[in-house]
Amino acid sequence: MNGRKFRAGGGVNLENVNLRQIEAFLAVAEEMHFGRAAQRLFVSAPWLSHTVKDLERSLNVELLIRTTRSVELTPAGTVFAALASQVLTDLAMAIRTTHSVSVTPRGALKLGYSHGAGLEVIARLLRTYHQRQPHIGIESEEFDFTDPSAGLRDNLVNASVIRHPVGLAGLVSVDLATERRVASLPDDHPLAARESLSVAEILPEPIVAAPESPGPWRDYWILTEYRAGPAPVVAEASTLDAEMLLVSRGVGISVTSEAVGLWYRRPGVTFVPIHDLPPCVVSLAWWPEDTGLVAPLAEVANEFRSAGIDA
Repeated sequence: MNGRKFRAGGGVNLENVNLRQIEAFLAVAEEMHFGRAAQRLFVSAPWLSHTVKDLERSLNVELLIRTTRSVELTPAGTVFAALASQVLTDLAMAIRTTHSVSVTPRGALKLGYSHGAGLEVIARLLRTYHQRQPHIGIESEEFDFTDPSAGLRDNLVNASVIRHPVGLAGLVSVDLATERRVASLPDDHPLAARESLSVAEILPEPIVAAPESPGPWRDYWILTEYRAGPAPVVAEASTLDAEMLLVSRGVGISVTSEAVGLWYRRPGVTFVPIHDLPPCVVSLAWWPEDTGLVAPLAEVANEFRSAGIDA
């Protein structure tokens, strides 16, 4: 890392800046003490002070205010510390991800999938993957609405087929399909005979919701962002079977995906498209550190996306 040089854009030459200088400065910025920062980096305090001064000369800006008793960041130092820290964090992630890609996958890939998400796509995805990777096993597990991340949040799986949004920052994903959002209604509901509905027509209706869970998923499906107040939730369901039963009984309506009308159609339930809602997205998602193991499956998913295969 010591020899890596940087060149800024806009004609500014930063050939004399290296990662070791940035690490030294960040240690001082975090410890606010040269002695403690030197101990943390296993270097001498004079070397650390000299290295930070070299960085300031290269940048032509004062980053620290030094006195005999204290160290303070200048305004420029505060900005540089925040931005440089993020750069090093991103670099560390890039190194870990690149290393994981280079490692030959071993053992079985564990795939989670959210209840009812992309069922047709999942079958084709797994068949194609097995044809190309017959020596690598794959285990799959379905998760109900209590865990919309399908195991990703608790690192129970290597990858998952999910419907967004699940509220997990940092996931890598490949979109597999888009599905219209529809209202599921009892057959005898006044709106059930309509060809399509608007969000405004849905909002006053009593609604069946998923159980409370971390992230924005439940709010997405009860249309919280379109409401001025709380949704009139009358019941909760953790599976599609339970949800459709509640709808068929007339307890409430629900908002779901168009694919549910194909795979989970039940007597007494009608599905009507909501024309002014954007479609939901089904994706294959995983954490960057599992990229090496997931890469062959992600390659298949990318081909599906390029071919425009929807659920």
